Amino acid sequence: MPCEERRILLSDYSKAARAYADSVGKMTDLAGLGLRPEFDLLRRTCRTAWEASERARLALYRHEANHGCDRSDFAPSVVAAVAR
Repeated sequence: MPCEERRILLSDYSKAARAYADSVGKMTDLAGLGLRPEFDLLRRTCRTAWEASERARLALYRHEANHGCDRSDFAPSVVAAVAR
């Protein structure tokens, strides 16, 4: 039976990783424009998003280790739904 807490943690991690990827994309778009103050702000935003993503990843892996659930608990359809 799938673990509901793991599903929530996986969803949180997915959202945090997506936010980090979006912030990196914005930062790379701005990198060559010479707008130093805006770039520095985006760099800090990117760092904050990375830290949130890392916390979410660690929470998921910690839960998996402590609870004994893992990726095999989920059918492919459930994983695809979380990724949206």
